[in-house]
Amino acid sequence: MNPKHLNQFLLLTGATIIGQTPELGQITVANSTQNYAGSLAQDITGYLAGLPSNDESAMLEMLFPGVQTNDFFQFAKGDDEGYLTEADGSDIRNAGASFKRVQYKGTTVTDSTQQKGLTMRVDHKTLPKVNGTVVPGWENRYAANLRNRLIRADIVRGIALVDAAATNTAVTFSASTNPDGLLRAQMQRTRVAAGSLAWAQMVIGNASWQGRIDAYEAATRANTGSVNHSDYTPEDLARYLLAKRVIIQDGIKQTSKGATKTDVLGLANYSYSVTDSPILDDPSNVKRAWSPVKGGGEWAVAIQEYDVFTDITVWHESKIFIPYTAGIEKTTVTLA
Repeated sequence: MNPKHLNQFLLLTGATIIGQTPELGQITVANSTQNYAGSLAQDITGYLAGLPSNDESAMLEMLFPGVQTNDFFQFAKGDDEGYLTEADGSDIRNAGASFKRVQYKGTTVTDSTQQKGLTMRVDHKTLPKVNGTVVPGWENRYAANLRNRLIRADIVRGIALVDAAATNTAVTFSASTNPDGLLRAQMQRTRVAAGSLAWAQMVIGNASWQGRIDAYEAATRANTGSVNHSDYTPEDLARYLLAKRVIIQDGIKQTSKGATKTDVLGLANYSYSVTDSPILDDPSNVKRAWSPVKGGGEWAVAIQEYDVFTDITVWHESKIFIPYTAGIEKTTVTLA
């Protein structure tokens, strides 16, 4: 892991560094200098087969769709020219003439994925047993928990990038305002700046979602026909906003054991464009480059067994990036 990102990674995951050797029951940052030779390293997809699907990996993919790349990759950073249109007829060729020659002048950027991982040392005495036999599948459950923890860190990291690039507007959700109308106006700002609603999605914080429901259910609200918006599902709201989809980001984060749990988004909403099958040069706002790890997949797990404990390491290599900032909008909500 790049040392300059280490402090932020520790904060996001709640992990600690304890030199080269993890302590029993403690999660540590996987060190790239550790020797995993001789351990059982494999693609985590097959390793976790049979476990319940987890919503956190689906959330990561919706928020920041992934595109497979090499460790180092290049992309064109948009210069707000993805929707240039020949409205003057200059695309029409006259006899004997050549077609109009055009070029996109976006800046080519070279970037690289980042290796991120966590290790858990599990004392064999803590494992569940039935008639003296360890219940099978315990390694899978620990590996799944480590992956979920890494996903949460990536979600927080990605939202911070979107927030830094967003144009913010303050709004109020109350009995006298129309919260969904305010969200629709936000989507229209994204459409005008980005050029299309076909790829635009709305990400709503859990506290904001609850606040909009309270506003529509307020006893003092005049019956204008909008009160039924309190019953809207995310799919209903997406149709109303003409959005690709509406995501309720209800994730919780905790920076250390015993620390107060907080909403990842809270009273904030973001709108930006994505495509579910991105390529490096499409004009969407946010992407997640990932490069294959050992085993050929997006995630890998290594198991190092000892007499009285086992080290389980999960890691991946990815980088969330924003090639095109036009259209990224944020509303910060005040409840009244």
